[in-house]
Amino acid sequence: MQAKLLIKSLLVSTLFLSQISLSGCGAWWLPRAHKIEIQQGNILPDEAVARIVEGMTRSEVIGILGEPVVSNPKDSSRWDYIYSINRSGDAPDARRLTLMFENDRIVSIEKDGFS
Repeated sequence: MQAKLLIKSLLVSTLFLSQISLSGCGAWWLPRAHKIEIQQGNILPDEAVARIVEGMTRSEVIGILGEPVVSNPKDSSRWDYIYSINRSGDAPDARRLTLMFENDRIVSIEKDGFS
């Protein structure tokens, strides 16, 4: 009888101590919510952007990068290619390529966020 009581109290003590020690660790053992990777805009690989040079026509640019996501119907001389990606646990990555046209040819290129 005394042995049963000792085993029972030992079991309760062990469970109590393990519960206290695990409570300080947070919920590391619980499954985490799945966070999706969110991409927005035109995918802008460095190699493709490097091929864009002043003097190119709009159709040549479309052949390399596709149509721009952002277009201003009031100002057709400016094309903005914007890309962002949010990966779970990482800082967001954003890139912007702005092309200015005159007479259907690139006269100015602005790159932001490219290596």
